[in-house]
Amino acid sequence: MVTMVTLKDVGELAGVTATTASAALRGKDYVKPETTQRVCDAARKLSYKINLSGRSLRSGRSDTITFLTSGLEGDYFSHLAMCVAEEVHKRDSHMLIELSRYLTDDNDLSYTFSDGIIAINAPRAVDILKRHPAVMLENYDTSLPIDTVNAPSDAGSRAAIEHLIARGCARIGIVGDNHDPNNPNIIPGSRDIRMRAAKETILAAGLPFDERRDFIKSSWSIDGGIEAGRGLAKKGKCKYDGLYCLNDGIALGILRGLADDGVSVPGDVRVIGFDGLSQSMYSVPTLTTVATDFKGMADTALTLLMRRIENLDDEFFPQTVNVGYKLIERESTAA
Repeated sequence: MVTMVTLKDVGELAGVTATTASAALRGKDYVKPETTQRVCDAARKLSYKINLSGRSLRSGRSDTITFLTSGLEGDYFSHLAMCVAEEVHKRDSHMLIELSRYLTDDNDLSYTFSDGIIAINAPRAVDILKRHPAVMLENYDTSLPIDTVNAPSDAGSRAAIEHLIARGCARIGIVGDNHDPNNPNIIPGSRDIRMRAAKETILAAGLPFDERRDFIKSSWSIDGGIEAGRGLAKKGKCKYDGLYCLNDGIALGILRGLADDGVSVPGDVRVIGFDGLSQSMYSVPTLTTVATDFKGMADTALTLLMRRIENLDDEFFPQTVNVGYKLIERESTAA
């Protein structure tokens, strides 16, 4: 028969109380480093495992947050998930990742273990989110009674266009996907907001912009950007002197597509992206980008979620928060 190792056992081996052992294993900064080391060594020696179910029974909480997403493909979702995980860890909690594509009608049972849910791009889970403490990321459906934290799509797009104009660009194209302002059945998303803000900023500056002509469609990927870039380059020339890409993936593809046909960036055309993903630092040329405050996004989401979790009997009006950004200037828009 296998005997379960307890915190008391770990503490006795390390020469401390069970309470101190618990604090050390949770990384509390008031425990001396040498004490933490002794406790960790003892826990490893005894193969101690944290008993989440026991903690849940005692406190009524599992100290576990579910991160719900359609998938982790691409740097945007994986980077955001990492930022959320870091913030969850800072709060002495744990994070589970659930893919919304696998949701079924009885999936709601799996969320009874979690204290709350942070969701992004999970439209199939709306009914589940309404029944649990939850926060949505990048949600633009204002009819949903759920706290929301969004990227700075409006302000960041205006800053991107203003940057191109300040660099002397007078013929600006916008590259993106899924923008259909005339479809009444579609809820505008971040792509539509970025497109609208960019268009308004171009026109407000007195520069020409015809959406039918100057909105260049591309799939939401590097491959889509490459194809769009090759379509824009004609015998080493591009009719635009500035291109605003609605995400960094498209922008990185644009750089390659233009280069393949002999168009120089920034010599012939300046290019700026949106998101601030790590690959933008390593492209040739390096990519100027509007960097979303991902850490601020995660921190704000956890703050809103913990307010819900810790006050289950209280009613709060849903909040929508747009996080900040930083325009990082690199070689692709150099003067």
